[in-house]
Amino acid sequence: MTLQPVKPVYVLVGTDAYLQDAHRQEIISAVVGEADPQIAVATYDASAELAEVLDALRTLPFLAARRAVVLRDADAFISANRETLEKYLQAPVETAVLVLMVSSWPKTTRLYKLVAKIGQTFDCAVPEKTDLRGWLMQAAKKRGKTLAGDAAGLLGEWIGGDYAALDGEIEKLSLYVGRRDTITLADVSALVTATAGPAAFALTDALTAGDAAGALTAMGGMLTVRGEEFRVLGLIGWHVRRVMQAHQMVAAGKGPDVAMKAVRVYYNRQQFANLLRRRPMNRLVSDFRRLLAADRAMKTGADAKTALQQLVVGLCAQSG
Repeated sequence: MTLQPVKPVYVLVGTDAYLQDAHRQEIISAVVGEADPQIAVATYDASAELAEVLDALRTLPFLAARRAVVLRDADAFISANRETLEKYLQAPVETAVLVLMVSSWPKTTRLYKLVAKIGQTFDCAVPEKTDLRGWLMQAAKKRGKTLAGDAAGLLGEWIGGDYAALDGEIEKLSLYVGRRDTITLADVSALVTATAGPAAFALTDALTAGDAAGALTAMGGMLTVRGEEFRVLGLIGWHVRRVMQAHQMVAAGKGPDVAMKAVRVYYNRQQFANLLRRRPMNRLVSDFRRLLAADRAMKTGADAKTALQQLVVGLCAQSG
């Protein structure tokens, strides 16, 4: 996604909420830079009045070069105010950017042609699988990794067009391969298949809640085939790493919501926030050492199931 130079108007078209929000965040980042979004961004929904939107666009930014004005679910707003929007876009102010989030964007309208001339439009619909592969490779590239073509194809087949889930899988795989540059088909097979079922979600949810009994039960449901042990270990490792990353962000002054968004926590956010509060960084460092010890034990002949059980109990133990 390229936003240089910044345009006076952007239109995000489609029904995929994850894609729309990802584009919205990148646009806002490019528009306001280091400025506080709470000051430099105004967001409205379908009930917005035309006058307040125009006032927001014409209000000079405070402590920022530009301000962003975002309209969510803007289809009805556009239909009701089309002529005024057309007039505005013929001479938009230089200190504000208008972001329209819509489900449809007819090419036959004058407004479409104006945006094509001075702004930028992003497709936020679920693409075909051939396009999905390219999106997955780009998501891996943003994390400094190369995603093999066959690995991307398999991910697309298994997960489908759920971008939030796909982005989470790429995040897990990037952490899983560590310093290695390439995410391979074997990596996808080793990690994603083990985390696609309800037992895996139950395991990470239980670890987040500190529920040792629930975590052990969920893990037992995953260890039904020989060789699954290291896949489960990879899942637990992903969980520990993202908790540490979020904790570091909070310690650096970022809010919990910002930290959770950065590590792709989309569900059970309150439980995750509680985990960040109750688990100090020194305990998380111990958790990571415990993870490494379990990995070493499993690779040197220790009983894998016992090592994983001990790891899970340790991760769920309350700090004291």
